[in-house]
Amino acid sequence: MQLTKTILCSLLVLGAAVPALNAQTKNVNKAEDDFKSGKLEEAQGLINEAAANEKTSDKAKTWYLKGEIYSALSKKDSATALGSLYRDTAFEAYKQCLKLDSKFPSMLLSNYKPLSDIYVSYWRDGASAFNGKDYKNAFNDFKQVKTVNDYLYGLGLGMGSKMDTMAILNIGNAAFNMGQEDPAMKDTAAIYYQQLADIKYKDEAFVYRVLLAQYRDKDEAKYVATLDEAKALFPNDKDFASEEISYYNEKGDMSKLVKKLEETIAQDPNNYSAVLNLAITYDNMANPRNDSGKVADLPANHDELFDKAVTNYQKAISLKPDGYAANFNLGLMYYNSAAHLGKELGQLGTTKGDQAKQDSLLKKQDSYLNEATPYLKKAFDILDSKPSLDPNEMAAYKNAIIGLQGVYARQNKMDEYNDLKKKMDAADTKAK
Repeated sequence: MQLTKTILCSLLVLGAAVPALNAQTKNVNKAEDDFKSGKLEEAQGLINEAAANEKTSDKAKTWYLKGEIYSALSKKDSATALGSLYRDTAFEAYKQCLKLDSKFPSMLLSNYKPLSDIYVSYWRDGASAFNGKDYKNAFNDFKQVKTVNDYLYGLGLGMGSKMDTMAILNIGNAAFNMGQEDPAMKDTAAIYYQQLADIKYKDEAFVYRVLLAQYRDKDEAKYVATLDEAKALFPNDKDFASEEISYYNEKGDMSKLVKKLEETIAQDPNNYSAVLNLAITYDNMANPRNDSGKVADLPANHDELFDKAVTNYQKAISLKPDGYAANFNLGLMYYNSAAHLGKELGQLGTTKGDQAKQDSLLKKQDSYLNEATPYLKKAFDILDSKPSLDPNEMAAYKNAIIGLQGVYARQNKMDEYNDLKKKMDAADTKAK
């Protein structure tokens, strides 16, 4: 009899549970009907109740439907902060659905489109906020883009990417711009940019410039490692070589830089990047500039440094004849030397001694310009043949034109001068 009573008691408990389960199932079904009828607020209330009830909170359908309802609400209120909160809720609901059933039919049959739609929605809003200079919301939206991507990739179903580099770049960019008012956000930007540097990201040199600025006075080891990586990834970017020179110059240790480059070349004589950087180093040492970017007084050993720069530029050209950087830099060095003599000429008087000096300087100036011309012309031809130019290439292209125009004007070659003027007028059409 005791066993029978126990069974009867259990049946009574079970009987009491069935109406509760049915009630909650009806809430889910009614929420679905209201959702399909466009009664979103009614559907919202019913699905929230079902999701909070233990009888239906363990059903994947409950959470899928909640995701659908909140996704619709987020679109309805997309212009408000509430719409963003609804979208966050939709994402969490879809995640819970797949946690309960990773192959929930509605997700599987749509190739998980609800999640990809949320990804696109965050991306769209992030881009809109960034373009509107609302960097705080852009920062938050692009963080969510990354979160959704990482979740999709983590499902192991061939969705998302191991690292969403564009999302990380945009998070960093938004944080960097926020740093104009809140300096601490530049540290945040560096965290994301470093993630890109860790995979040797080479689409944006700006990433490495920011990291160098952040590390320069804070972490010498990271600074040096970042600089080495930047120079390897962007061998034609003279800014990084200049940055290194500036850094070692501040430390009064230019010999360390030269020694480092020469050791690299000794181990690998055909290392174009190292040879080019050594040439640039000697060039900048021979022709230093002050804080305003103007040419400073030439060092006592200028001629020696100049000759070493020429030797290494020529070696770089022999290693990579069709590379514009070494041709352009060597041509520019000769051209700037001619311009420097022009300043000396302008300070001469009318005495016989000054006139004699003038003749000597003019001959030397012509010699420099004659040396500059073939290298500037080679750089121009290489860049002119390209259908589009990145910012560094564009700067070299325009400066090569300016240099050649100066030479042709001096030589009274006006046809060549006018042809280059047309090239300059159309130069911006080649911008990427």
